[in-house]
Amino acid sequence: MEAVGCLEVRNLNCRFDSKWILRSVSFEIKPGEALAIIGPSASGKTTLAYCLSGIIPNRIPGEVSGSVRVDGEEFLGKPIRERTKTISIVLQNYELQIFGLTVEEDLELSIKDNDESTLEWILRFFELEKYRDYYVHELSGGLKHRLVIASAILSDPKYIVMDDPVANLDWKSKKTTARTIELLKERGKGVVILGRRLKGLEKVIDRWIYLAQDCLENVNQKLNHPTVENRKTMLNTTEDFIIEFRNVYYKYSREYVLKNISLRIRKGEVYAVMGPNGSGKTTLMKHVNGLLKPFRGSVIVKDMDTKKYSPAEMSRYVGMVFQDPEKYFVSETVWDEVAFGVRNLIGSEENVEEALRMVNLLDKKKSSPYSLSMGEKLRLYIACVLAMSPEIVILDEPTTGQDEETLKQIKDAIEKLKDMGRTVIVVTHDSDFVFSVADRLTILKDGTIYAEGNPLQLLSNPSLIEEAEIEPLSILSGEKCLSR
Repeated sequence: MEAVGCLEVRNLNCRFDSKWILRSVSFEIKPGEALAIIGPSASGKTTLAYCLSGIIPNRIPGEVSGSVRVDGEEFLGKPIRERTKTISIVLQNYELQIFGLTVEEDLELSIKDNDESTLEWILRFFELEKYRDYYVHELSGGLKHRLVIASAILSDPKYIVMDDPVANLDWKSKKTTARTIELLKERGKGVVILGRRLKGLEKVIDRWIYLAQDCLENVNQKLNHPTVENRKTMLNTTEDFIIEFRNVYYKYSREYVLKNISLRIRKGEVYAVMGPNGSGKTTLMKHVNGLLKPFRGSVIVKDMDTKKYSPAEMSRYVGMVFQDPEKYFVSETVWDEVAFGVRNLIGSEENVEEALRMVNLLDKKKSSPYSLSMGEKLRLYIACVLAMSPEIVILDEPTTGQDEETLKQIKDAIEKLKDMGRTVIVVTHDSDFVFSVADRLTILKDGTIYAEGNPLQLLSNPSLIEEAEIEPLSILSGEKCLSR
């Protein structure tokens, strides 16, 4: 019997060439309901989101069959422009959905009838008032993600598909996303949320199903705490500091993003950096590899003042994995992508195979980098850096799109780098990951160092966590996590 008054998916199949990504996927969601679809890296979550929104096959060629109906009307064969008023999507690669030069301009593109009161409300709700006149390129990744979610809501569709909506958000923004989903439900909207792990959204999800390698399991079982293990390594007490920030100030064009930063990082330690969106984490890291130079103060890396060296010269010692890996891909295959850097740096491919093995991508060495899932793309970028064997490795949001198995592989790679005497810096919102890998932790807020010290002591301090606006540990938060 045909379901009326809902988004109904029946026997949805999708394949590229001969490879099936989705087979016989069926579910339905009613207005005012939030459905979570979770699954491991490369299980087809983004493919499903693209099929619902029409990106596949209208923009990305693929063979799609089955049925996607809204209120009894078939949508599977419709072009994208005819779907967007009914089914809107927030992409995992959210920067593709930013069209305005400034925050306010981007939001105005989605507002009906130039409603000024609606604009003011959305700016307040998403705490973007401060940034309304900012150029979009001045925003952090998390703030851009928040902007895209706000724009999607302003378009007022019947159903919103969110592909990994909390991946790069700080804890406060995750709570804002939860309030957003609750608001959408109150307004009679249906929300489909896809992701590996949806910590912070547990209370607003009505149902959840598991995407298991091309098909759905309607499990609706009890939520589980992810496994959280603390490092059992001895604290590195050596005074051999490989990185030192000395009273560093930096600004892009307006306010200072970094203010009087002084810190030292030891050789061979795993050093974590946390903080809210826009607190200066990525800006801080770009000073280590020389991409940015301090306005005031100095950054010393291996006894070298980075002001005197180019990023190309610093790349021999510092490798950085950025948040948005596909921006930097230059080759047609996974193997050539990893080999590109080492060919140019040391003229050899001897480390390529081992780097791919460390991140479990050796079986995809002949694949196109662009055919990988977001989690796989990030692991590919990590392999590119590992192959060049720098003394300092910076991982900016390495947990994005990763499932528990691939997170373990990244943890193992970090442990191996530490055993080799390498220094690893991890920038992330994921407190559980920091707790399991880091020797020391620095928390930034408003461009300053808010706290620094032992990860266990800092992350088990409830008042500090609340004041610093960072994500609490799963085992201490009192909320169980949507993950599998």
